[in-house]
Amino acid sequence: MVTTLNIDVADYLSHEEIKELVRDQLRSEIQSFFRDEKNAQRLLSNLSYQIVFDEIDKIVPNSQKQVVDMTIKVLGDMKSYTVFRDGSYGGTPSLAHKYMEAAVVDNKALISQKVRDTITSKDYSNEIWSKFEALGETFVSNIYEITRLGRDNKSANL
Repeated sequence: MVTTLNIDVADYLSHEEIKELVRDQLRSEIQSFFRDEKNAQRLLSNLSYQIVFDEIDKIVPNSQKQVVDMTIKVLGDMKSYTVFRDGSYGGTPSLAHKYMEAAVVDNKALISQKVRDTITSKDYSNEIWSKFEALGETFVSNIYEITRLGRDNKSANL
């Protein structure tokens, strides 16, 4: 036989104490998340991508849409695989793909330096902790809402 015990933590802890406990747990989860190198790399990669496009948008407003629109205009009906393959299934890389690869290799040092400069010159601390705090606040609000709904449901069933 399983016995269920329902405890309302609000009877024992203040709103601020509950929020602090949730913040502590959130910090712990974030630290755990970043101990996994793949998670950290993925987050940094996504942040880098966003930072680069944000900087480009400062110079060329709406640049991402412009790139997409211009690509569609230039390529017309061309399918993406024809740019990167000869058109046959599993075919060899196209000339465009070879040029692109060569350009990346030829400019590897420049690309690496630009990415490194962008990442290292950006102060992430405030933005990251602001995001995490916002997530924590949302999490706490959700917990309170779930608690309220549970309490309301229990009262309705009595």
